Amino acid sequence: MKTPMGQFQQSSMWAQVKEMDGWESLRILATIEDQIAGGFQILWRNTRLGRIGYASKGPVAFPEKQILIERLVVLMCDEARNNKILALIVQPPDDSQITSDILGHYNYFLSNPMDVIETTLLVDVSKGKEALDRGMSRKTRKNARLADKFGVTIREGTEEDIGLFFSLMVESCKRQGVKPNPSSEKAFSRLWIAFSKFNCLRLTFAEYNHEVLAGSLNIVFGKKVNLWKKGWNFKCRDRYPNDLLYYETLHWACTNNFNHCDFIAFDRSIAEALQKGAPLSEAQEKSRHIFNLRFGGMPKILPPARIWISNSLLRFGYENIIVPLTNLRRLSKHNYFKTFSGSLL
Repeated sequence: MKTPMGQFQQSSMWAQVKEMDGWESLRILATIEDQIAGGFQILWRNTRLGRIGYASKGPVAFPEKQILIERLVVLMCDEARNNKILALIVQPPDDSQITSDILGHYNYFLSNPMDVIETTLLVDVSKGKEALDRGMSRKTRKNARLADKFGVTIREGTEEDIGLFFSLMVESCKRQGVKPNPSSEKAFSRLWIAFSKFNCLRLTFAEYNHEVLAGSLNIVFGKKVNLWKKGWNFKCRDRYPNDLLYYETLHWACTNNFNHCDFIAFDRSIAEALQKGAPLSEAQEKSRHIFNLRFGGMPKILPPARIWISNSLLRFGYENIIVPLTNLRRLSKHNYFKTFSGSLL
């Protein structure tokens, strides 16, 4: 089934990749008069608390009629029970009209224990190169031209370059103080095997004086290019390798008739400020997300993650005790409870 709601996280290719992290998968298709009308893929694995499931960007229904959506939501509960899944985290597709009322009616309540990404940045590449360039900041266009003038070049990578890209990503993660995800070169090799045979991957590098400076690994799915992972060794900042790397990716997507480039994640507070027309704080102005914003994208608030718990008693305890405590801790990190955090937490 081809539908604009379909995203790579609901593909069998993605399930193959997640096997490396111990996730197993189950897939359900719904048909109407022998025609596929929707379905979902649940990834699950065993934990010390029990079996946990995750339906990322699902369920998928086309068209999104309420009766079909409700049937799929009920089916997810049934399949979770049948497979002894204690808790199921669900995030509908990015453009889904699946409402909180529908999910809430079937005991899916707001919670994001896996830190599912709920905000992203989209660049429209469907209107031609001139429109694409006009949407970018003057600084970004200038930096891309300077990079080209200085001799920075872009080349496409192959499977043999997976190790090189992983090393660049690890360097970036160290700089940002986070763990690389995926966590191994082997996982990237699995991704390449699963996606590249369907032409769903594009790996590019920015080079200067025969040295690789930065790389970008993009997942191509449907009419969207997902700027999935990137890496940089922090050399030659004054040669603007990252500006040229993203500039080339967006132009490649435009030339090849894609609709959007998705930066995968974006700062929620910046997105909300921009939507309200509010000024950004000094810290927000210095955020790494501002670099991405200069390419002309628009922030997009995604459907929130929800959780369903099979046991009614555990569900009550989680919703009424764990969720409020978790929210309180998150608020304290943002200094909303700066004075009282020591005594409350």
